[in-house]
Amino acid sequence: MSTSSDVIKSLEQALTAAQTAVQQTDDLIVAHDYQDVASLVANAAAALLQSAVYLMQSKDEDAFSALEQADDFLDTVYNIIDSEIEEE
Repeated sequence: MSTSSDVIKSLEQALTAAQTAVQQTDDLIVAHDYQDVASLVANAAAALLQSAVYLMQSKDEDAFSALEQADDFLDTVYNIIDSEIEEE
């Protein structure tokens, strides 16, 4: 069994790892073809994790805001993918 504090700690660790991944993706020595999309997906993951932290802290408005941010990142991902498909 876990406490909500344990869950929050785990989620915050995952959030930190996701934020580190975003920074690393954005700072690649050699550019990668899908670097921009990977960064957006990692940003969405971080926003979802932040939302989960807020939910566990009963901060529903902040959680909803973080969910909207994740949705915005994913919308951008889909727009990029759609534009790439249309070009082919």
